[in-house]
Amino acid sequence: MASKARRGNSFIVVHLVNGKQKWETYKTEAEADTRILEIAEKKALGNFVAPNPTTVSEFLTEYVGMYGTVKWSHSTYSSNTGLIRNYIDPLIGRWRLSDITTKKMDSFFTKLKSQPAVQLKGCRNPGLISDRNIYDINLLLSNAFSKAVDWEYLGKNPITRNACPDRVNAQRGIWTPETAKTALTLCPDVNLLACMHLAISCSMRIGEITGLRWQFISFGDVENNFDNATLQIDSQLQRIAKKSFEILDRKKSQIRFVFPTLRDNTRTMLVLKALKTKSSERTLWIPPTTAAILYKIKTQQEDLKSTLGDEYQDFDMVIAQSTGRPFEGGHISEMFSQLIIDNCLPKVGFHSLRHLSTTVKLLISRCDVKSVQGDTGHSQAKMVTDTYAHILDHNRRSMAKKFEESFYNSSGLEGYPKEVSAEQVIALFSNYPESFEMLLKILGNK
Repeated sequence: MASKARRGNSFIVVHLVNGKQKWETYKTEAEADTRILEIAEKKALGNFVAPNPTTVSEFLTEYVGMYGTVKWSHSTYSSNTGLIRNYIDPLIGRWRLSDITTKKMDSFFTKLKSQPAVQLKGCRNPGLISDRNIYDINLLLSNAFSKAVDWEYLGKNPITRNACPDRVNAQRGIWTPETAKTALTLCPDVNLLACMHLAISCSMRIGEITGLRWQFISFGDVENNFDNATLQIDSQLQRIAKKSFEILDRKKSQIRFVFPTLRDNTRTMLVLKALKTKSSERTLWIPPTTAAILYKIKTQQEDLKSTLGDEYQDFDMVIAQSTGRPFEGGHISEMFSQLIIDNCLPKVGFHSLRHLSTTVKLLISRCDVKSVQGDTGHSQAKMVTDTYAHILDHNRRSMAKKFEESFYNSSGLEGYPKEVSAEQVIALFSNYPESFEMLLKILGNK
């Protein structure tokens, strides 16, 4: 018995084939109803044959409809469907699924390296497709063809890493604490200043900063230098495609607020979205300097609301424009880049401030990874140790120098007397009788 379900702007027909669910996607409800009747009729006559996608393009359409709409986030859906539309369909979309081999796929990835990248509207020519995009295409197709094996379309997954470049994350520049403090003193805009302080002192991501709301901030004891001031991170500001929002029904619960659009013909929408992992939801203690800046912004916003009245759109945003609408991360990054240019500061990205924050916290906490992880919101401590291994290496180098000074370049180790008197031995065993018992056992074994 086949059934029908709506998925965004399309309709899914679900029926059993060899005890497993089979999904088929149709553009209209009438097409889906016709297919349900066709399945029922052919099964009654005993001549029903499960459809098998004949081309890569047809298979990927089914894969996105069955798997992507359930598993992918809004940004991943937009990214992956873009890769399919721009690079996979034009080159191998017409290939028959049954004809695909590992050799043919390796040849495809080799050819990709010489393909021009798709030029986005309003952007300069990007040149050839990047190694990172090729890596992402390899990952996408590997997962897709694994599903093809599960669905018995293919006997084995033809994707390997043989002809695919490795994904190498570029080393990000990072300011010294002295440079960061200089930049803070030179920053002329209070909103950018607050963003920089939150990234440095609270290790927050740009989406978490721009998505911060006043209801999640407590200024603590304002009269006592903002003692015990805290903030809670529960969402992030993100711009997503309207199409992905409409299609990904299961992900709509992650959208906590949709901001009104300024133009009707826009293809995207600004939303407050749930964080990627539960560990990213966290409470942070705010240093007094940062709390004072936030308090100043709060006071300014209250004055602005009194002046503008209903013209001020109060969305409860901490980092807000004069109209009340939120600043997007891209705008903050542009302001940050302009600050660097205007003051001839070392060129870094805004996200590097979070790296600076984590680096400083690891150093001042003597590499207390768990405490730092609580501030940064990394899902695993291993992510902190892997990303900031250079800090651990710094401490190990320092330890080696201290060992050289204490052990090799000194006639005696600090804290260990050159000679021990009988009185000291008696006092030691009196305070630690278990040590005396251990010594007797050792001597007894000699």
